[in-house]
Amino acid sequence: MRSYSVHQARSRFSEVVDRALAGETQRVTRHGKEAVVVVSEAEWLKHAGAVSGNLGAALLALGEAGAFAEDALDRPAWMRGPRELGGDFT
Repeated sequence: MRSYSVHQARSRFSEVVDRALAGETQRVTRHGKEAVVVVSEAEWLKHAGAVSGNLGAALLALGEAGAFAEDALDRPAWMRGPRELGGDFT
């Protein structure tokens, strides 16, 4: 991925757009830190359409796609089942 400062991206905007349209993601930095990424609209729609809605919908879609390890979803024994209020302190 090629990076440009804001000043460079502004002066070479046509080049940034042409490279993005050719499938090469372009990064623009501000004050030396990552700021934005320029991609083609086709690339954006490919990823933006993958998950829509709220965070819950996004997590559900990721879970259904198998993005989470099974053991990451298991709760420790002390978290399973009902617990007595204040029982952890005795």
